[in-house]
Amino acid sequence: MLPYPRDPEFPAALKARRELCGLSRAQLARAANIHEVMPRRYEEPECGEFTRPRPDSTWLSLNRALGFEIPTDIETLIAQTESMYTKGLLGSGPLDPNNQWEDPQADAQPEGEAELLLKDASLEDIVKLLHSRNIEPTFRHLI
Repeated sequence: MLPYPRDPEFPAALKARRELCGLSRAQLARAANIHEVMPRRYEEPECGEFTRPRPDSTWLSLNRALGFEIPTDIETLIAQTESMYTKGLLGSGPLDPNNQWEDPQADAQPEGEAELLLKDASLEDIVKLLHSRNIEPTFRHLI
């Protein structure tokens, strides 16, 4: 399987596997259902248009196109993580196995108080949430 997109080895591993499979960049793009210019952008870190694929879709597609099987637990974890970012709920619990959004603290919320979206949260709200979970925030927590 290809290294995770943020791994510094990803570009070289993608190129090596593509060449091992005997695929051109255009063939890989078609097989992964991505635009034909993207394999070059993923393979060449020195390229001015260098970028990394999205883990929830493109990275998985590239792996499949290159003949790798994706373990179910990895697909589930990526889907849950991306869903959490997409929904953006601050302080919400983990997703259940059926990918349904649940808030295990819903009973503890005062009635009539709406869920706080991360995009609407102040720094004080975030620090308060961290303290409520016995986490002492440091600078690295807030980046």
